[in-house]
Amino acid sequence: MNCRSASLFTSGHKTQQIDLKEKNSDTKNSARRYQVGDYLFDYRSGTLSSGTTTARLEPQVAEFLHLLVRLAGETVSRERIAREIWPNRIVSDDALRAMVKKLRDALGDSARDPRYIKTLPLKGYELIAPTRPLQPTRDVRPRPRVLAGGALAVLLLGLGTYLAIALPANNATSASIEQLTSMPGSEVSPDYSAATNRLLFSHRANKDDYLQLYVKSPATQRVQRLTWDQANYANALWSPDGSELVYTRSTEQGMRHYRAQFNPEQGIQNPQALPEASTHNRFLLGWSNDGHSVYLKDTYQPGRPQGIWRLHFDNAALEQITAPSVQGIGDYFARESADGSMLALLRSVEEGKRELLIVDTATGSLLHTRVLPQRVDRLTWHNDGSSLTLSAFDGELLRYRLDDDRFETLNSPSRFINDAFYQCGDHCYFMRRHNGNFLDLQEEPAPFGGHSLMSSDHLDLPGAEDFPLYGPGGNTLYFVSRRDGALLLQRQSRQTGTATLATLPAEAQVKALSIDAEGKYLAGIIDKRVFVFELAAGKLRYLTRDIDLAGPPTWLPDEAALLYAKSEQGLPILYRHDVVSGQNRAVNTGYMAARQLDARQLLAVDADQYVWLVENDEVKRKIAQLPSAIPNRWLVKDNWLYYTEHVDNNAYIQRINLETGEANRTQLAKNRFRLNFDLHPESARMLTVKSLLAESDLVRLSLTE
Repeated sequence: MNCRSASLFTSGHKTQQIDLKEKNSDTKNSARRYQVGDYLFDYRSGTLSSGTTTARLEPQVAEFLHLLVRLAGETVSRERIAREIWPNRIVSDDALRAMVKKLRDALGDSARDPRYIKTLPLKGYELIAPTRPLQPTRDVRPRPRVLAGGALAVLLLGLGTYLAIALPANNATSASIEQLTSMPGSEVSPDYSAATNRLLFSHRANKDDYLQLYVKSPATQRVQRLTWDQANYANALWSPDGSELVYTRSTEQGMRHYRAQFNPEQGIQNPQALPEASTHNRFLLGWSNDGHSVYLKDTYQPGRPQGIWRLHFDNAALEQITAPSVQGIGDYFARESADGSMLALLRSVEEGKRELLIVDTATGSLLHTRVLPQRVDRLTWHNDGSSLTLSAFDGELLRYRLDDDRFETLNSPSRFINDAFYQCGDHCYFMRRHNGNFLDLQEEPAPFGGHSLMSSDHLDLPGAEDFPLYGPGGNTLYFVSRRDGALLLQRQSRQTGTATLATLPAEAQVKALSIDAEGKYLAGIIDKRVFVFELAAGKLRYLTRDIDLAGPPTWLPDEAALLYAKSEQGLPILYRHDVVSGQNRAVNTGYMAARQLDARQLLAVDADQYVWLVENDEVKRKIAQLPSAIPNRWLVKDNWLYYTEHVDNNAYIQRINLETGEANRTQLAKNRFRLNFDLHPESARMLTVKSLLAESDLVRLSLTE
């Protein structure tokens, strides 16, 4: 399908054209850079700069500022804002106010005493700061180069040695974004049938609604709901000819996979459950080209890497395709080429190292293997099998050409356009777009005894927040926020409000965060390295290298010292690090994480994530198996071990008494996908990460070179 063809998308479908050189051709609006008060606004990159500080705005916020700039000194009505920022959508007043607040926060502006944005009650908003377009200047900055895995981007597989050095960037200068769906709420796990020109996706209008299946015909704009019961439907996939589908149905009783026929008028017909013995603890990935089988992957379990399986419909035979022996989670995505001759796999080899493998389906021989230069979550084939498009939730977009055996970055106009699920032409992709605000912090009564009548702080923050911590005494909060094109370490107190402690690159990933007993230091993992951040001095330093395969650090109860593990000769070694002196010493072997309880006792986590009580270096007993070893998912308070876990789509917190073994479990929330938490040090309250219903749609992205 040619991405420039409009034959599939007829009347009633509005295209949003984004030109990265200039959006409008008239003199007033041709500038891409503006001086807005004390800030330099670059519309092309969506950034605000002041002095040496540059912040990236969310796409909708950048569009809003551009609208105000183009109409500086005029009143911009709420209706016009909604029409231009959310075309063909019904927008709530809350959503509009939230966007205005984000822009005010970015500008350091105040609604009560505005210097930039003035509110005109019942009318709209006006940009009152001095504003002028800047003459275009030749951009001489070097294009950023993406390195694969630092110094260790070397893969030895017996077939050769690969070193990924730098990714050439695609020369695309403009993009058009065509909205494929526009339902209030969120569309997830989409698929597309080229044979019938139909989209298939799961949708919910509110966070706690059940996910239901929908189908849409882009040619006629007809949308049909397919499911109606109290269950979550997801991972729906069309058969190659579009006459059948497979999908997953989840309830509190468990998860089952189904195969069914599709009737354009009647919807799902004759659903048949796939064999429980073959599909239990496995997830659907895709159909085979001949329509006679489906691919599945294992559920991840600690110490047991995921493999890929193929279930044949004719005889219910289950064929194992891969069984990787790696330290990472294993094979997490697979998709056949359109002609069925090749199978592409994504493999997590170890923390921070992933591979693309392409296999000949007829012979099983390995045709291509490359270290991935950055994290990707899924892939889709070009229809002729000449290339793959790889994408991630964070907006990364890559192309891999088989003949050239190389990766190429694609210039997506927004990091909130993600997860390509179909390639509709040489430079055309069906993708998902969300608003970027999908996580918030929440203070709530503690489980197992917290009172329902309790005053708690309402934390309405502008970014996507995670890894919440109480400081000593519980009056200060620490957390990570992803916003404005960066990853921020932040602090919030009742006296001083929110402050940014450190700014990290947008592509950085914080994987653990903890604070010492006196509130002087933060420690955690950024990407693959253990770090310590001195709060008073604002200094961050790393304790490990990328190659050390370090485990998450935890603080000793009463000292400025922490425990963390490093892999040495394939075995984790637990180290004690004194922050003041900088000295390290090995204290134990065979554990990937630990918490010191007192001078004698230690809770140690092994490679299979079992927690053991160790007393005076002697193992006493096994306590539990943790779903995750990072310190934000488990802690000890008042002789109870607390940890969070998923059961289907629901979040639970469990506790086990370290003396008696008594165990309790209670539900925290429905449809919550981040389970980091902290318990208040002095009262019966806790911090959790609340999943928001990030508004999301399906879009067609066309890149023009």
